[in-house]
Formats: sequence, C-alpha cells, structure tokens
Amino acid sequence: MKTVCGIVKIIETVMRVIVAVVAVIIILFAAYSLYDTFYINQHAFSSVELKQYKPVPVDVNNGNGKGNGDGSGTDYDEDSFARLKEVNEDSRGWLTIYDTNIDYPVVQGDDDLEYASKNIFGKTSITGAIYLKTENAEDFSDPYNVIFGHHMDNGAMFGDLEKYKKEDYFNSHLGGWLYADSRYYRLDVFAVMMTDAYDENVYNIEALTINERIDYIYTNSSYYRQLSDSDRESLELFEQEGVSVLDELQRSGNPAMVIALSTCESAITNGRIVVFCMATPVDAKDLPGFNNNGGEDGGNNPKNDTETPSIIDRLTAIGHPFGSDKWAFLNVVCVIYCICVVLPFRKTKYKFSQSGAAKKVKDLYSGYGYSGADAMAVIRYGNKIKSKLRSYRIRLNVGTAIEIIILFTSVLAFFLTEDMTTPVVMCDQYTPVMIAISALMFVIDVVCFVYRDIRILTPEEVAQMSKPEGTNNGN
Repeated sequence: MKTVCGIVKIIETVMRVIVAVVAVIIILFAAYSLYDTFYINQHAFSSVELKQYKPVPVDVNNGNGKGNGDGSGTDYDEDSFARLKEVNEDSRGWLTIYDTNIDYPVVQGDDDLEYASKNIFGKTSITGAIYLKTENAEDFSDPYNVIFGHHMDNGAMFGDLEKYKKEDYFNSHLGGWLYADSRYYRLDVFAVMMTDAYDENVYNIEALTINERIDYIYTNSSYYRQLSDSDRESLELFEQEGVSVLDELQRSGNPAMVIALSTCESAITNGRIVVFCMATPVDAKDLPGFNNNGGEDGGNNPKNDTETPSIIDRLTAIGHPFGSDKWAFLNVVCVIYCICVVLPFRKTKYKFSQSGAAKKVKDLYSGYGYSGADAMAVIRYGNKIKSKLRSYRIRLNVGTAIEIIILFTSVLAFFLTEDMTTPVVMCDQYTPVMIAISALMFVIDVVCFVYRDIRILTPEEVAQMSKPEGTNNGN
C-alpha cells in the first residue's frame, strides 16, 4: 500500500510540475506577443532615426546651406536624402501630409508586394513601407502615380487615410508636400474614393488619360473639389510633354501630376480607401511653414512648433554600444529571474535575516539561563551546534554577496547587449550567456540558502531533543 501511495504522490508531483511549466510558458508567450504587438504599433510611426533623412528646406542666409544662386536664400537639404539612398537605393522620395502621421520616405520595389512586408531599412516588417507602384517611373515623371501604405489602426503608415471618410476631416486636411527627383511638390487633396483592389481605373496607370481619370474620380468619389480648367490643362500638358515643362508649371503655379494614396479599408474585404492629390512643383520657400528659419519642420507643422524627441525616439536613433538591432525576450526573462531570486517577494526579509538570527541563536548556546536536564542538554550539544551555525552564517553571507554580484552582472549584460526600442525576438546570440548567468544564480541559491523550508531552532527546542542528530538546526 505504501508503494502505491508513493507512486501516486510522485505522479501528483510530476503533474504539478508539468502544469506549472506549461502555465509559465503560456504566460511568457502571451507577454512576448503583447510586447511584439505594442512594438509593431508604436514603431510604425516615423521616428527620429528615420527623419534624419528627411529632405527639409534649409536657410542659406544663416549659413546652413550652399545657396541655389537664385537669390531666394533657400536651398534643399539633398544631402540627407542622398544618405537615405545609400541606406536603401530603392528610395524615390519623401511624402508628408500636414497634421497627420503621414511623414515617410517613399520606396519602390521590384513588385508591389516587396515593400508590403519590408521596411525602409530592408528588414522584414509586417508594417512594411510607403511605396510607389512598380509600374510608375521612379522619378515621378508619370502624370498619374499610385503610392501604397498599410492601414494601421493606431494611425501609423497610411492609417490616417481612414479619417478622410468623414467630410469635415476631408475639408480640413487638404495639404502636404512631396519630394522627388530633387524637386518639391505642393500636394492639394481634391478627392477621396472608396473602391476595391481590382479597380483598373484606379490601379492601372495606363488605363485612362489624365482627364478621363479625373472624370472617373469625380463620378465615384465620396467627396471632391472641382479642379479648374487651367488645372486640367496643365495636367494634360505634363502628360504630353513630361518633365521638360516642370519649370514652366512651377513658374505658373499649376499642377503637374495626380498622386493617389491608397490603403486598405478594414470594414470591407478587398476594400480600399484612395485619397487623390494634385502635385504642383514649387520652390521650397513656398511650402507652408517655411519662414526662413531653417525649415526645421519641413512644412509639416505650419505653426513651426518643434517637438522634443521622446526618450524612446532618442534611444532608437542612438542604439546600444554593441549595435544590436533586435532584443531577445528570453534575455529579459533571465534578468527578471535573477531579481526574483535576490528579492523572493514575501520571503525577502526572512531570507536575509537568517544570518543575524543564526548569530543570536549561536550566542544562546552557552547553558546560561537553564537548569537541570535542560542546561545539561544545551551545554552538551552547544559547541557542535554553534559550529554548524557559524558555517551556516558564512554560507549565507557569501551567498548574498555572490547573488548581488550576479544580479548586477545580469542587468549590466542585458542593457549593454539589448536595445528594447528595436524589434523583439525570442532569443539572440547573447541568450546562452544570460541563461548561464541565471543557472549560476540558481546553483548559488540552492547551495547557500535554505530559507524556504528550514528554519533555525531555538535553544528551548534543542533542549527538548534527546539526540542532536534529530534536530533541524539550519544546516
């Protein structure tokens, strides 16, 4: 019977361990998934790291630019965009829509799926990038250009296009700018359409002439502003003559092309929201928000209020000493484990008070204060117990010192090798080191501490024992 009971007890213990391990795995995976979702949503926004490549106008009168020789006192900071071309040769321009989160570089892939799952830095990302339709000319020399972006529910990427479904928003968000092929274009929103992914008249750039396409947009748009006859004539002129008339159109202030901004409509399968803009070539000084102050906002903020980068944005731009571009979830779990070992919640006070308690108990084993058989028992076994308590205290003190050193090492190793502003992965090249540190912490805790189940006996309890071997004295 005892054998059966023993087997049942072992099975129960094993099942409890399995359930606990499975529960921990589920909790860790859930935490990983939550952080991954949070990272994707937050880092889909244009960051300081990305905006350092933004080709904003600069004021050459203040010595910040090289001068363009036309006496305007302005120039274009093309060096920043040239650096972006070095980062990604597929970069084609920069798109900004005022008072929205749309402020991104525009790339162009080998097909229209490449940058649906890859960011501007060429890394896999479900948020993708803002990208020009493959069939469009890379210098924006087509009269009609389609730009795609994912619909993020938090407003990142092209998520803000969803707001154009409301007429008030459409009427109050009509401006932006585009930088392409060393030129700035003022963007004027003139229509918003709800359609589907198979609409040839929207997504086939050769399906219609520019005037036919505008008529189609008017017929099928939810809201629109009527283009003037001169606007339509200048669009037709660009369609016929190409980039050779850009300077003429810039001087006359007439549009050159139509830009279609397309994203998914979450409420409808294969549904699409398309916002149409006229693109007029302009000098940088004519962009709203540029008032000869260096153009630090690039016209994205007409009030010219400079926003201080957040701590996260600064970390994103700076990175960590070891240059990691991802951080590992298991590594932070190892750090948390080390913290929990050193500070074991409700047991913390008991754990670190045992050394002092052992010293006080050791001092009592002298026989003073006892009489008769009690005094004889304490004196008889006192020296042996005091010796064990002395070893016990040494073990506790050494263990405490080592655990504190291990904890400090784990925290330092994590923050030197991991950058939590980068994408999260389950493990990286530093994970074996972090696991080794955690394993060492576990071994030290098992060897040096017995605070969880064993406590130090008082002299009164020892006096009741007939044999010292029967005592549980903290060893």
